[in-house]
Amino acid sequence: MSNIVSMAEMRTCILRAAWASLFLLSMCISLSAQRSKHVVIVVLDGVRYTETFGDSTHSNIPVIWNQLRPQGTLYTSFRNDGVTWTNSSHASILSGTRDSVRNNGTQRPHSPTLFEYFRKHTAGKAEQCWVALGKTKLQMLSHSNHPNYGAAYGAKVKTSRAEYDDITTFENARSVLSGYHPAITIVNLAATDELAHNNRREEYISAINRADLLIGLVWNVIQSDSLLHDRTTMFVMNDHGRHTKDITTHGDQCEGCQHIMLLVLGPDTQKGVIDSTLCKQIDIAPTVGRLLGFPTPFSAGTAIQSAILKQHE
Repeated sequence: MSNIVSMAEMRTCILRAAWASLFLLSMCISLSAQRSKHVVIVVLDGVRYTETFGDSTHSNIPVIWNQLRPQGTLYTSFRNDGVTWTNSSHASILSGTRDSVRNNGTQRPHSPTLFEYFRKHTAGKAEQCWVALGKTKLQMLSHSNHPNYGAAYGAKVKTSRAEYDDITTFENARSVLSGYHPAITIVNLAATDELAHNNRREEYISAINRADLLIGLVWNVIQSDSLLHDRTTMFVMNDHGRHTKDITTHGDQCEGCQHIMLLVLGPDTQKGVIDSTLCKQIDIAPTVGRLLGFPTPFSAGTAIQSAILKQHE
């Protein structure tokens, strides 16, 4: 067999190498073009889509609908196609994998979280990553049990004595955002899920209204801060929904459990857009990675293009 490489083969190799170089260059340009330096993920725990964007009156979310939605992109086909329980869902948001963990807080995510990716690949400090609670059992989100990441790259946690008091959670979030200006923060508003589990429907709806106001206040905190203003992307979403005909529980693959809300607003996301493209919960982590300029190699999701491709003036 001849060891001589033909001219055609050489040209093919050169073209492939050139294409790879151009691809990497385009990725670097795309990453450097992003204006976002901070990401805040606000999770409205266990609320059905039919009580938020799926309600034509939007009566439960007037602030989100009338004030925040025009400033960002609304996703009408956003789904949790993994395990529709609180801890697994939050782990999936932060890891970009369809994680399955115990729902009592005794088991950590199996894949690296956004906090770990950020800190390992940017040499970031723990104070740049925060979990603001919300449910005490979600302390497990601070880091995964992945052997190449883990506690050394974990986040700080701000807990509350009253885990289902969303006003206290808001205060936790405000103190973290104003005091540390973190790169990545996740906030859990837990009251809605707890009230629905106890079949207190009227209070569940009232809690959605209250969370709507608090989410608006979180955005006000961001926009009134000189370091966060116009440099922060906020994701407003659910971890899971609820059964279609019964608000007391969730956990299966029904439409009520899987179809959830997502609104993204920030300097890299188009304003006043409604995107009906199918997006999944596991797409959040790679989207955040693209916004902040670090890789998420173990993620199974795909970056949501409409959240990161605003044409900058």
